[in-house]
Amino acid sequence: PTPTNTATNTPTYTPTLTPTVTPLPTATRTPTLTPTATTAVQTITIQVNSGADDVNDTGTLPASDTSIWVGNAGTANPAIAGFRFNNITIPKGSTINSAHLEVYSIQSQWQTISFQIAAEAADSSAAFTTSNRPGQRTLAATTVTHSSNVNWNTNTWYSLDEMAPVIQQVTNRTGWQGGNSLSVILHGLNAGTFGRKFVSTFERSATNAVRLVI
Repeated sequence: PTPTNTATNTPTYTPTLTPTVTPLPTATRTPTLTPTATTAVQTITIQVNSGADDVNDTGTLPASDTSIWVGNAGTANPAIAGFRFNNITIPKGSTINSAHLEVYSIQSQWQTISFQIAAEAADSSAAFTTSNRPGQRTLAATTVTHSSNVNWNTNTWYSLDEMAPVIQQVTNRTGWQGGNSLSVILHGLNAGTFGRKFVSTFERSATNAVRLVI
């Protein structure tokens, strides 16, 4: 007999699909910047810029003198000196860290002087006139008293007392805004007859007129 080959089944393998994992993108966190408040400290110097803005008030108002005194004029009523400063570029809400007047001595002088330093209680100080003199102005509550007995040399600048609170109470007023005018008024106190010293006015020299440093 002739043998007959019987076919043997060969298994067919069906491949199993392997899923490809696609990684999800990693989120990059962008930090939120918190602004840091910065404080700008600035010094400004304002000088009397008109002959009508530096005056002595003893009941009259001479506005063209080449010198002005600070202290007591030896009169029955204390002598008053008024200094008006214009266009003060201090924004509302500013903090006044320091403030003082600077005066220019026109002669050698050694007298005991005493006076009260105050500011007019006004949002923007009006010009001095014969009907609206420094002595007729309403003063803000905070004042500083100056008292000294030292020699002043000729043609020399001198700084008066620290008075930041005097200026601060004006710039804190509701109606204050940068560019307003401010008047500083000195009331002479009893320090002996004619206890006064003379300083330069705008009429004498614009360069040596009284300065307000803030």
